[in-house]
Amino acid sequence: MTEEKVAKWGEKKKGAKLVKAAGSRKENIRLAAAKAMGNVEDEQVFNTLITLLRDRNPEIRISAMESLQKIKNKNAIEHVRGLINDTDTKVSDKAREVLKALHN
Repeated sequence: MTEEKVAKWGEKKKGAKLVKAAGSRKENIRLAAAKAMGNVEDEQVFNTLITLLRDRNPEIRISAMESLQKIKNKNAIEHVRGLINDTDTKVSDKAREVLKALHN
């Protein structure tokens, strides 16, 4: 599995494959999946993005929020709100930005 392949799955809206990629032990694959999931409106993908909000890598948390913002699912608001106090300032700043966008 490569980052390019994961990105293609996003373009082709292959939600199940993206969910599997998001469970990878490799951070670069999880990051690629988090980014690609913004193209797929699917309950399983949404739930996986919520899970990725708790990833240990701040870059993955940010990408998951960006994808949630892209799919505009209002159910993400409560989950993203929890990241306002994240220890990583980039994550907390992104959480504020995404919350504003989701409220509009």
